[in-house]
Amino acid sequence: MKKLSQLSARELDAVELVLNGVEGAIIIDENGIIRVFTDFYERESGFVKGDVLGKRIDEVFPHTRLLEVLNTGKAITADIWELNGKSAIVSRVPIMSENGIIGALGISIFRYLEEARGFATRIQQTFSELKYYKEEVKRIYGARYSLGAIIGKSKEILKAKEMVQTIAPTNNPVLIYGETGTGKELFAHAIHQESARREGPFVRVNCAGIPDNLIESELFGYEEGAFTGARKGGKPGKFELANHGSIFLDEVSELSWAAQAKLLRVLQENEIERVGSTSLTSVDTRVISATNIPLNKLVAGGKFRKDLFFRLNNFTITVPPLREHFDDLPLLCQHFIDNYNQENGTRVKGINNDALQLLTTYHWPGNVRELNIAIERACIDAREGILTVANLLRFTQNVSGQNIILEDYRGFDIKEARKAAEKAVVIKALQASNNNRRKAAELLGISRSTLYNKIIELEID
Repeated sequence: MKKLSQLSARELDAVELVLNGVEGAIIIDENGIIRVFTDFYERESGFVKGDVLGKRIDEVFPHTRLLEVLNTGKAITADIWELNGKSAIVSRVPIMSENGIIGALGISIFRYLEEARGFATRIQQTFSELKYYKEEVKRIYGARYSLGAIIGKSKEILKAKEMVQTIAPTNNPVLIYGETGTGKELFAHAIHQESARREGPFVRVNCAGIPDNLIESELFGYEEGAFTGARKGGKPGKFELANHGSIFLDEVSELSWAAQAKLLRVLQENEIERVGSTSLTSVDTRVISATNIPLNKLVAGGKFRKDLFFRLNNFTITVPPLREHFDDLPLLCQHFIDNYNQENGTRVKGINNDALQLLTTYHWPGNVRELNIAIERACIDAREGILTVANLLRFTQNVSGQNIILEDYRGFDIKEARKAAEKAVVIKALQASNNNRRKAAELLGISRSTLYNKIIELEID
């Protein structure tokens, strides 16, 4: 690129012709020499254009700030400037090339300050709206949770968190496996936050929530006219929105066979093809996927592509079910209590040991998510003080997700209440499995021999 001092008169005239479309502009070259002086400044300043062109800017305007911009490379915007006793608002920006700063541009935004006041309010409103939309974009396409948001100090949780720290710095795909409600999305957010992509977008896609006929356009976008109802100008897909960031494919096991093939291409070639387009677009997106169904079983059943499984399964993080890390119950319960207090103005201080012990008698098929609901309900019941067994026994969920109202147990002592709650859970597991004790034991997360002992101990017919 030429230096401004090397531009011909014809080239400078062309630049001035464009800038005359605004209220006024001055351009200086790398030496501070005025190269463009538009009609507005000639008219308002009283200087003749022919007299100022070729002179240093500070010879014409001794207090100019254009030289400051030229020397520092930093723009000065929305500055008030006095011109022959009249106030105007101008902005000054450096002119850059691949070799550095080659000049500076001063441009009038509004003719006079008085005329600008009406616009100032609108500008403020615009900036407020812009700030709002930026925050909305960050909220929608940004990771909200760090590694510290994953609550727990049990060896199972610490192992999973260590895996995040090991895997996050790479660009490899990650597969997160865990039962429903274990917190897989928290781990996905943490992987993004711990990576070099943390400043980039984090785009979440619920694969199970998108109809098969829309999944391709949602993931890869579409061109204008690609189908009836297609948006004018087309629409970028989730992979484009996640460029230079991460995309989280939740419930990836629900993708159709055709969508799996498209996803495989993205992972292999780092390219997407919009629906209705004949060209390819390069994307730099890290893929984090999650499933509550072991993908190897789906592969064996012919429901998931083997080649895609190998691509997604580059690294695997297994999030343990709640029943495997009951050591974290005190921390989790206190976390949920504190959150509920903050959101609802309650004054619950904690949970007592008997209540914690009662929680360990339940299988928790909904895992941490279900525990959160149970603690919230107990907080509603207590409102303040310490959560007790009595607060918890109002609401317990069985293995099928239905509520068990345990009002009949409120008069029992702690041992009787605990035994009654445990008996209710075992009975519901047997009912849910049609009395198949092997399946009931699997639902409860215990061995068959332990189940048999429980049946005898709890006097279940």
